[in-house]
Amino acid sequence: MAVTSVRVSTRIDAPAEELFPLVSRHEHAVRVIDGLEQLRPLDLDGHVVGARFEAVLHLGPRTLRTEIALAELVELRLVRWVATGGDHRSLLFEFREVEEATAVRLTVSYERPGGAALLIAPVVEETVRARARATLDRLRELAGLA
Repeated sequence: MAVTSVRVSTRIDAPAEELFPLVSRHEHAVRVIDGLEQLRPLDLDGHVVGARFEAVLHLGPRTLRTEIALAELVELRLVRWVATGGDHRSLLFEFREVEEATAVRLTVSYERPGGAALLIAPVVEETVRARARATLDRLRELAGLA
């Protein structure tokens, strides 16, 4: 299977200082990331690069239990969550201040189905894109409550 990415962007009328913690801290990320039901720290300090978490995700009719890690953290600039199983799944949130708002880009990387499953690849891609958009919509909604 080949790794592919979907990118979605939006502008949110809130400073990066309000948005960044919503995706970088596990206790908030579960409220933002579409399909993420649980994110439980496996390390003592769940707020540093390398911290590992048990994640429970809903993917259509399936429930997936996996381990993810906080792989990259640049204060007020970017947050990268990655699956630790070597399957190349990741979420990258990037923040850039624009006038009185923040431009947010979310890149979701995943393994594109191959072989006979290649026929469903466009459906998988559109599902990933829809969930990425839903994640940015949730981020916008939560920023309005902050």
